[in-house]
Amino acid sequence: MRLLVVTGTLALDDVKRACSEIKDVDITIKSLDYPVAALMSVRYIAEKLKDQDLKGYDIILVPGLVYGDCTVIEEKVHVPTFKGTEEAADIPLVIDALKRGITLSKKDPADRVIDEMRKNYINKVLELTEVNKDFMEVNGLRIPLRPPPFRIFLEVSQSSQLEEIDRVKRYVDVIVVGTPVGSSDPSYIKEMIKRVLDTGFHAAVDSDSILELKAGIEAGASFVFNLNEINIERLTDVKKDATFVVAPFSRENKLETVSWLLNKASDMGYTKIIGDPVMAPPLKGVIDSLYAYKQLSVKFPNIPFLMGTLNITELIDVDSHGVNGLLTALAVEAGTSCLLTMEKGKTKWSSWELKRSGELMAIAQTQGRFPKDIGVDLLLVKDKRKSDDEEEPKEIVEVVNEEPVFDREGFVKIWKKGGNIYLTFYGKDKFTLKGRDALSIGRTLLRKTHVSPQHALYIGYELAKAEIARDLDKNYVQDRRLFRRIGE
Repeated sequence: MRLLVVTGTLALDDVKRACSEIKDVDITIKSLDYPVAALMSVRYIAEKLKDQDLKGYDIILVPGLVYGDCTVIEEKVHVPTFKGTEEAADIPLVIDALKRGITLSKKDPADRVIDEMRKNYINKVLELTEVNKDFMEVNGLRIPLRPPPFRIFLEVSQSSQLEEIDRVKRYVDVIVVGTPVGSSDPSYIKEMIKRVLDTGFHAAVDSDSILELKAGIEAGASFVFNLNEINIERLTDVKKDATFVVAPFSRENKLETVSWLLNKASDMGYTKIIGDPVMAPPLKGVIDSLYAYKQLSVKFPNIPFLMGTLNITELIDVDSHGVNGLLTALAVEAGTSCLLTMEKGKTKWSSWELKRSGELMAIAQTQGRFPKDIGVDLLLVKDKRKSDDEEEPKEIVEVVNEEPVFDREGFVKIWKKGGNIYLTFYGKDKFTLKGRDALSIGRTLLRKTHVSPQHALYIGYELAKAEIARDLDKNYVQDRRLFRRIGE
C-alpha cells in the first residue's frame, strides 16, 4: 500500500516521528505551506495537490480536523482520500485500520472509526474471558477461579449507603452488608439483605455474630463473610446454604491458618468456599499478604480467592484510581478474582475504578502485553503524551496581578449538586440558573443581565471550575483553587 500523508508545517516533525514507526507501508509525507493543519480546508488541499503527480498512490490521508468533505479532494486528484486522526501520534492506528480493510470517513476524523473498532475488539475480548474460564457458580453468578475477569464486591455498613446503589450497578456484582464488631441485630440484617435483593444485586453478609450470619442466609444472602477458626464448627447447619469466604480470625500465620481452614471446611462439607488470607494495610505487611495469596492460589487451584482492596485504599492518602489500578494488576499475578471495596470519601468510585482496571488487565493478559496502549485506561488527570508547546510570540505583554473591579449589576453564587451546576444571580432581579453545561449557563446569564466584561470573565472561570469538579466528583467551593499544583 502506498500512502500520501498531508500535514502542515507545525505538525511536520510529529507526523514524521509517527510515520517512522510504520515499516511495512510506503509512506510519503507532504507538508503544505500552512502552519496549522487543522485550519486548512479541503478546498485548499485540493488546490495544492491538483497539479502534483499522484499516480501510484492508493490513499491520501489528510489531518482529522480539516474542515469539509474529502470528496472535494478526491474529485480533483482521483485518489481515494480520507480523514486521519486528530493527533499525529495516532497515525499508526489509522494505518492498522486500513490494513485490516476498515473504511475510513471522508467527513469525520478517523478517531471515531478507530474508537468504534477498539470498543468492538475490547468487547469481544471481554466476552471471551467470561467464556474461556473455569468458574464456580453461585445463584447464577459465575465466580472465576482465576482472573481475569474479576467480580467486584462492594461493602456497605449503613442503610443510607444503599441509596446510591443505582450509581454503581454497572460495576458491582455483590453488595456486602457489614455490621460493626459486637453487633447482634438479626432483624436489621434481614431488612438490609432484602433491600439489596430488591435492587437486583447478589447479597452478602459480613458479621462476627452467628445470629446475624444465619439471619443473612435466611434472608437470601448468597455469600457469608467470614468463616474462621472461631465459628467454623457453629455454622455447619447452613454449610450448604451459602458460599463462605474463608478468612482467619487471628492475624498471625495467616497463610497456614487459611490453608488449614480451607482443608477443614472442605472436609466438613462446606460445598462452596472462597479463600481470603486478608490483605494487610500499607506498611503493615502488604508483601507478606501478596505472598500468601499467591501461595494459596497455587496450592488450591479449584478455589477462588478474594482480596480486600479497601484495606489499602482506605488507609493511604493517595488518589484511589492509581492505587486500584495497581492492586488489580497484583491481583492477577496473585490469582485473586474477587475484589472487595468500599465507596466512601476519597474511595468513592472505587467500584468503577476496579471494574475499569479489571478490563485493562483482561485485555493485556489476553494479548500477552503490558497494561498500556490497548484502548482502556485509568488516566483521569495526567496525559500519556505531552503536546508540544506553542512557539512563544515575539510581542508579549507581561501581566501582573490585577485586582477585580466591583460590578454594580450584581454578583453571583455558584455551586454544584448531583450532576447539575447552579448559579444564583443577586442584582436588581434575583434568579437561579440550573444546568449540566457550564458554557450554556454562562450564555444564559449574559442574555438575562448586563454584567461587565470583567465580571463575565470571572463567572466563566468559576463555572468551568464547577464543571470540572462535577466531572471528577471533587468538592467545589467558589473562589477556592480546585487542584493543588504539582510540586507544591
